[in-house]
Amino acid sequence: MKINITKEKISEGIQILQSSVAGRTTLPILFNFLIEAQDGIIKLTRTDMEMAIIHTFKAEVVENGSLTVSLRDFYEILKNLPSGKEIILESDEDNKLHIKSGRSKFWLIGTPKSEYPIIPEIERNESFTMNPKTLKDMIEKTIFSASTQETRYILNGLLWNNTKEHFEVVSTDGRRLALCINPVLEGVKEFKIIVPSKILNEVLKLINSNKFKEDEVINITTSSNQISFKVKDTVLISRLIEGNFPNYEQVIPAKKNITFLADTLNILSSTKSASVCAGDLGGTVKYQLTENNILITANSSKMSFSDEVKIDYSGEDFETSFNPQYLIDVLKNINTDKVSFSFVNTTQPVLIEPEGKTNYKYIIMPVRV
Repeated sequence: MKINITKEKISEGIQILQSSVAGRTTLPILFNFLIEAQDGIIKLTRTDMEMAIIHTFKAEVVENGSLTVSLRDFYEILKNLPSGKEIILESDEDNKLHIKSGRSKFWLIGTPKSEYPIIPEIERNESFTMNPKTLKDMIEKTIFSASTQETRYILNGLLWNNTKEHFEVVSTDGRRLALCINPVLEGVKEFKIIVPSKILNEVLKLINSNKFKEDEVINITTSSNQISFKVKDTVLISRLIEGNFPNYEQVIPAKKNITFLADTLNILSSTKSASVCAGDLGGTVKYQLTENNILITANSSKMSFSDEVKIDYSGEDFETSFNPQYLIDVLKNINTDKVSFSFVNTTQPVLIEPEGKTNYKYIIMPVRV
C-alpha cells in the first residue's frame, strides 16, 4: 500500500474515528484502526465490536493495499507533522507503516487486515432518509431520559416505533420518560426497534460537526439486529438492543385535573438555583402552588433556597417534589416561551409539554418526601 495525502485530509478522518468509538476493551487489536486504499479511495474503519465507524475520502493511491495500526500512535505522529505538506504512507511486507513528510520519517508496527474484526454488511430490511435538523431535534429532545446504568441495558437505548399513524421515539430510565411523535415514515413498513444511545450520541456529533445543504439528508438502514446512519462520507453501524421495551403508553397520564402554565426560562432558572441547594444524590426541589404563583424551595444540611415564580394557575393549593435534574433536563430542551405542567393528583407523574406543541411529551415521577 502506498498513499500520497495531505495532513489535513487524513487528520479529518482520524479525528472522526477518535471521537466516535471509544468503548472499553481488553482486545489489543481494537486499539487499532484499519486503513484501506483502493483505486483512489481511502477507507478508514474502527470498531469496538458493538459499533463501527467507516469514513471514506479520495486521495492519490499509488499502490492498493491495507493495514491496521494503533490509532493513538498514528495520531501522535500525525499531529506533530508540519501542516500543508504532503504525507506519504507506505506499508511493507513486514506490516510496517512508513510515514514520511519532508525530512521527517516514522514507522509503526501494524497488523494485516485479516486480523481485524470483520464489519458485516447490514441486511437492508428498511431504508429511509431523514432531514439532519429533524433527526438532531428528535434525538436531543429525548436521549437525556434514557438510562445509563449497565444493569438496565434494555433502557440504554431509544425505542423507534413506526406505526400506521406516526413515528414515535421514546426513552425512559424508569423514573422519567420522553416521547417524540413524528409523522409516519412514508413508504416504510411498520417496525419497532431499540437503538442504542451510544450510536445516537455519535450521530449527533457528526450532525453538529457538519454543514448541510438544504436538500441533504441522512440515510438510515435497519435490519433485524443492526442499524446504520450515513452522514455525508461517514457511516456509523451498530447492533440494536434486543428485548421488550416497557409499555410506555400506560405511563402517560390520561387526565389533566391540575394544570398550570409557566414561563420556561423563569421556572428553569429558579429550578437550577434550587438544585444547587438540594444537596447530592437524592436531593429534591419542592413546588408549592397557590393562585397564579409557585414557590420553589430546596434544602440541604448546608444551605436552603426559595423563590416565587408567577404562573397561570387558578386551582386549589397543593405541593409536590421532584428530582431537580429531571426538571432541568426537560426545561432546557423545551424551546418554547411557555411550558405546561399537568397532574392527575399530587402523587402521580407530571406531564410536561411545550406550549402549542403536542408532539413532545415528558413524564416525571414525583419524589415522596
